[in-house]
Amino acid sequence: MRLSKARKEAVVAVMKETIFEAAGSVLEMHGVGGMTMDRVAATAGLTAGSLYNYFRNKGELMQFVHARLVEPLFEAVEGAATSDLPAPERLRAILQTVRDAVIEHRALLRVLSEGGGGEEQLRRDGRLRLLQILNGVFEQGVQEGAFRPHNAAHSSRMFHGSLAELFELVKEGASDEEVNSFAALLIDAVFGEFLLLADKDATSAAKRRRSSRS
Repeated sequence: MRLSKARKEAVVAVMKETIFEAAGSVLEMHGVGGMTMDRVAATAGLTAGSLYNYFRNKGELMQFVHARLVEPLFEAVEGAATSDLPAPERLRAILQTVRDAVIEHRALLRVLSEGGGGEEQLRRDGRLRLLQILNGVFEQGVQEGAFRPHNAAHSSRMFHGSLAELFELVKEGASDEEVNSFAALLIDAVFGEFLLLADKDATSAAKRRRSSRS
């Protein structure tokens, strides 16, 4: 009996999830260079021929693993960025989301950073996507009066660069405590530079208004 389209799609989704888990295990054990289609198939309990029904080659499989790992992170970040919280708290939530993700998937992220799997375009796309999210939060923060007026594109690049260093810490084998310490320091730095100065600007503006009335 032939499977319905919906049933077939469900089976494919389950199989791809199984393959993702298998590929992650192989990557953590053997690295990008040691990951082969045969090893992934064996770990997933498939024949090599069956694996090729889902992915044409190693490069395509690597792109799938990278996207499968990163997409839930972006969805969580976008959720934090569009919440009803004030802009500073949205920024804090984004950082906490990224921090939790790199801690949870530290081994796999470290391996994927080796490259060689054809996922460079995905990295570039991800960078632009995250910059757009951050830019929106900083712009809204300025409009709300939570951040002092500034070029949001510049602050977005600064924050993105700090997040990139968070990934570097994980790649270098930093402990969870070190990662948490870095994240806390980053929030303090961002709030000290933008939020605190916003308060100072507001105080100065209030003084100017009082002076003009006297």
